[in-house]
Amino acid sequence: MDGRPLRKVADYLHTTFGVRQIDTITTAGTVKHLVTETDQTPILLANLDISLRLHGSRQIAIVAHHDCAGNPVPDKVQKQQIAEALVHMSRLHPHAEVIGLWIDRNRIVERIRAK
Repeated sequence: MDGRPLRKVADYLHTTFGVRQIDTITTAGTVKHLVTETDQTPILLANLDISLRLHGSRQIAIVAHHDCAGNPVPDKVQKQQIAEALVHMSRLHPHAEVIGLWIDRNRIVERIRAK
């Protein structure tokens, strides 16, 4: 939801995947909704399904960032949430390439791996 890291993420995804268009599915504190069932979880998953089935998306990027007002937990916790979400999304969508991205306080993109 936070626009501050969006350009960095888009640039990274354009370069990494070579895609021209990116579907952005977001809400405040997105990553927490992917690892803990909330009222936002079904909406996020339904939108992801549309992106994959109807728009032909083949990659999923789980993204979180420093100083997230919607998920005000330490950076280390958000990185753990990304890793958990990677495992969960990979199981839900085994034919998609799923990556995790962390955007630090300087807007540097860091790749997060599943544990």
